[in-house]
Amino acid sequence: MAASIDYNPVVYDFLQNSLTDGLWYWNLLLPTEGWVNATFWQTLGYAPDQVPADPAAWRGCIDPAELTTAWHKAEAYVQDPAQGFDLVLRCTHREASPVWLRCRGMALHDDSGRATWLVVALFDVTKEKQKEAYVEEVATHYSSILSNQSVYILKTDPRGNYTYVNDFFYERFGWENDLIGTSSLLSIIEEDWPKCLEVVTHCFRSPHVPHQVILRKLYHDGSIKSNHWEFKGVLGEDGQLKEILCVGYDVTLLLENLHRAQHLLDVTSQQNLRLQNFAYIISHNIRSHSANLTSLVQLLAEAKGKAQKTMFMQMLTTSTEQLADTIVNLNDIVTINNNVNKPKASRALKGEIDKTLEALSVLIRQHHITVEVDVPPTLTVTVVPAYLDSILLNLISNAIKYRATTRPAYVRLWAQAEPGSVVLTVQDNGLGIDLAKYRTKLFGMYKTFHDNEDARGVGLFITKNQVEAMQGTIQLESEVDVGTTFTIQFNEGN
Repeated sequence: MAASIDYNPVVYDFLQNSLTDGLWYWNLLLPTEGWVNATFWQTLGYAPDQVPADPAAWRGCIDPAELTTAWHKAEAYVQDPAQGFDLVLRCTHREASPVWLRCRGMALHDDSGRATWLVVALFDVTKEKQKEAYVEEVATHYSSILSNQSVYILKTDPRGNYTYVNDFFYERFGWENDLIGTSSLLSIIEEDWPKCLEVVTHCFRSPHVPHQVILRKLYHDGSIKSNHWEFKGVLGEDGQLKEILCVGYDVTLLLENLHRAQHLLDVTSQQNLRLQNFAYIISHNIRSHSANLTSLVQLLAEAKGKAQKTMFMQMLTTSTEQLADTIVNLNDIVTINNNVNKPKASRALKGEIDKTLEALSVLIRQHHITVEVDVPPTLTVTVVPAYLDSILLNLISNAIKYRATTRPAYVRLWAQAEPGSVVLTVQDNGLGIDLAKYRTKLFGMYKTFHDNEDARGVGLFITKNQVEAMQGTIQLESEVDVGTTFTIQFNEGN
């Protein structure tokens, strides 16, 4: 099993393009045999020390009927791969609440072409399911209201005075006085008057067409209720507008649920972006440190004499410390994902730049790059430290990676305080970017502008998202074979 799963490039390619809430390997030849990763248990609320020891424990977390359905789906998929393996399973959280996981899978085959294992990426769609339940509940609620004819029915004359009001309207809003002959605007929240008058105007222009609007009215207990109304003009024998018929029903609960659902969707989208950002930071930033450490190890192996070995060993120690700092900062990002309101911290900008240059010192020396830093030691920035670390590492490592090869290469950094912000400039004289060709793609995901084999196209995407997450801005100017200049404005206003 290890040869077909642990070292399969198809699987790696599949996983690298999926941000999952768990992985599941299922034996297509023996359905009782399978394996799930630690993320699966974490999604179901299990801490590392709470994961069941029984390797088959995962079966008990999935609804048996749905597990049977999944197996039939897997069998059908093996027979006809074109239909794919994609379904939603109901699982049980450690605290007994339901967790809905969307399963997207692909089959692994042995040397004879027989499908032997199903590798499945799991995505937590519980919140989406809860939103669907909200919508279904609200739809059922209002369907019941309409079936019982619990609607408001009103009429007004062309001037907007009531000519008819049904009992349900009186009862619901607690009106004790007769409303006939009074202005209908008086029962509407004043801020909604313009909307009401606009719909009335449409009734004059197109009397036979229903016109819809949501208006707020004051309830008998002092609360404000939102009501969906349909206005339609009624013509007299002379062809002129005689009355406006208004039919309405309460949509307060619907609007509240939609607002909550939209808020939930917004929060979920923000969390997904932060999780993607975290994954990209790990892939991009750790790779930069890894390249530096690899070079140091090679230099240490080739060192001549004790003095050289001592120097390279000290540099290796410094680089590993920088890697440890980056990992600590990545942990800070996880904390921020759990608490989006966590305040930013003040950092000395020059000190952070010096730390980044030290982490990249081997590459800088190897490629004979001149580095100039003109940043006041007392200049501070208010940032998410992990983001600042990543921004500096991305920009400086890019300047090294895309350095000039036909002339002495340099990187220059300078910064100054401005009202409400700190502006950092990072300039190099490297390969540059063809802005006429690539300007609209500069900060896009997986966009590369040179032929470097290790270019992944995520660095600038990460950097832009991190700067904007701190309410800052980033701009780029570049010219092919002249160099590139980045200008980052860190917001100091909050």
